Amino acid sequence: MIKEVADKDLTRAIDLVNDVFAEFIAVDYSEQGKSTFESYLNEKLDKVASSLKSEHKKMWAYYQEDEILGVIATQGISHISLMFVDKRHHGTGIARQMFNFVLEELAKNKNVTQITVNSSPYATKIYENLGFVKTSEQQEKDGIIYLPMAYPI
Repeated sequence: MIKEVADKDLTRAIDLVNDVFAEFIAVDYSEQGKSTFESYLNEKLDKVASSLKSEHKKMWAYYQEDEILGVIATQGISHISLMFVDKRHHGTGIARQMFNFVLEELAKNKNVTQITVNSSPYATKIYENLGFVKTSEQQEKDGIIYLPMAYPI
């Protein structure tokens, strides 16, 4: 089941993101990039409770019973800021289910014509399989390597 992350589950959701990042994505990043991402997660954890109650940021989790198996978050009206799935469940369709859920949510806003994401090198193939296309060449900012991508609605 996919539902908004409750305040009581924020730490578990961020821990899942951090674990997956450390194992699969951090290998492509410099120490600066790892530090930048860690700071981003700490900020998200500190501020997410209040910002999630606004329309600016949203976070959902894929729950199996009480266990969180995946996390997806958006910021602004149509940008995916996080999408991570527990490594034991890679390739099971959880990312696609979370994306389709968010796609339905974002498509309710008639001003949304595309969904954007800054994909890590690790996740680029996953986003391509979901229908995203690159909109620019690979970039790096503060040690974070990413490929700007978009999904037309």
